Amino acid sequence: MSSESRGLNVRGARVAYGPTTAVAGVDLHVATGEVVAVLGPSGCGKSSLLRAVAGLEPLTGGDVLWDGADVSGEPVHRRGFGLMFQDGQLFPHRDVAGNVEFGLRMARVARAERTRRVHELLALVGLDGFGDRAVASLSGGEQQRVALARALAPRPRLLLLDEPLSALDRELRETLSVELRRILTETSTTAMYVTHDHDEAFAVADRVAVMRQGRLVQIGTPAELWAGPVDATVAQFLGFVVVEHDGRTLGLGPGALVVDPNSGAADGDGPAGRVVATGFARGRPTVRVQVPGWGEVTAVAGAAAPEPGAQVRLRIEPGYAVVL
Repeated sequence: MSSESRGLNVRGARVAYGPTTAVAGVDLHVATGEVVAVLGPSGCGKSSLLRAVAGLEPLTGGDVLWDGADVSGEPVHRRGFGLMFQDGQLFPHRDVAGNVEFGLRMARVARAERTRRVHELLALVGLDGFGDRAVASLSGGEQQRVALARALAPRPRLLLLDEPLSALDRELRETLSVELRRILTETSTTAMYVTHDHDEAFAVADRVAVMRQGRLVQIGTPAELWAGPVDATVAQFLGFVVVEHDGRTLGLGPGALVVDPNSGAADGDGPAGRVVATGFARGRPTVRVQVPGWGEVTAVAGAAAPEPGAQVRLRIEPGYAVVL
């Protein structure tokens, strides 16, 4: 079997709800052991695609294959795929261990093996010793760790994660996305990860597939996407500020604009503007600058940040900007 056939292959997938097309002919490959994030705004079709792969939504066209075999007609429980959702969907009447072992019970795994696997997984997700806790006593982040352990327990050949961290606050999402990456890597899990958060996608995935209006518009490693967004819309969704400068369309990433301490507002060829506010981000002083034709943009300032009302000249750092 060729490497292109191994793992998940989605070919020409279409999903429709009545007259509304949610997924419009998507092709996607997730290699064995790879984590691919499907990234896009609300309503782009990313969750519908995941649900079709899982068997929770019928395809109106196309195929879902695993290791070259068509599983499009297989029911959910026969595909061998694991699922993890935004709300975790834990069983409130079972303790932590009871939740984690549920799939193993359904598979009639022996009690001793169930116990060993639960202990192994709780240690893996950082919840060693939590087995007899009630799920209602856990924080949101701890509940999602339990949900992940439960999804991993039967050793699914593919793990499908639908916005698993979106209900958590940003700081916790950042922490757990790094942890999730570690766990998926340590377990060599093949995964399809749906999210609307580009930082989360970049932290978790080997490759990121950007979806818009039911179609995949770009796929690549995080570094490839950051270095070359396919168009201005993708660039903006990835966090770039899109501007016109010297006849070119530029995508400006964080840190792309710096206050030039050696040029007055009337000097140099960089964009000029008026400081409207000062701030602090990522350990550095920043200013918000009103630039004609651009609107307000954020620039990194020196130790002595200019005061609001000051006219400044900005410098564009090439390593943080892309030409679109």
